[in-house]
Amino acid sequence: MWRPDAGPCVAEVAEWGEHPDDVEYMRQLKALPKKVLKCREIVAKDVDLKRACQKQGKVHFSVACWNLSEYSRSGGLDDEAASLIHVFYEGKDERKVLNAFSSAGIDLEAAEAMPVDPNSPKKHEQQIMYAKECLFIQDSSSWEEGKPLTPEEIKQRFQGRMKGQ
Repeated sequence: MWRPDAGPCVAEVAEWGEHPDDVEYMRQLKALPKKVLKCREIVAKDVDLKRACQKQGKVHFSVACWNLSEYSRSGGLDDEAASLIHVFYEGKDERKVLNAFSSAGIDLEAAEAMPVDPNSPKKHEQQIMYAKECLFIQDSSSWEEGKPLTPEEIKQRFQGRMKGQ
């Protein structure tokens, strides 16, 4: 039978931050050191990105990667596949990071370096700031970049790959 109050069978749950365990967790989190990072955003071919990421660890940088759809302007199939990437690094490692990407065929220097907000609401940025090791974070979805391709551009891109041609 329904009644307006939940009764004694429902546990009382404190709001987030009021429970002693929450307070302790927040205290520990604030005590952890956060890295001061710079970020560069660029669209890169996946084969070049793979080559650059082989240097990860020797050169200290982290990458957040969003795969572009084959229907995106910068995207493609097979060796033409590309991703939008954010490269995070500390200021002291900037020259090494730029050289690592340059040797892999990615002109990271063309992208503007932006400081990462220590209070950023973005989960991947917080993970990278707190991580002691280099991270490679990749989104499982495919993304469209800018305006979609016209039907003619799609036909031209997939020329010879479509059935019946």
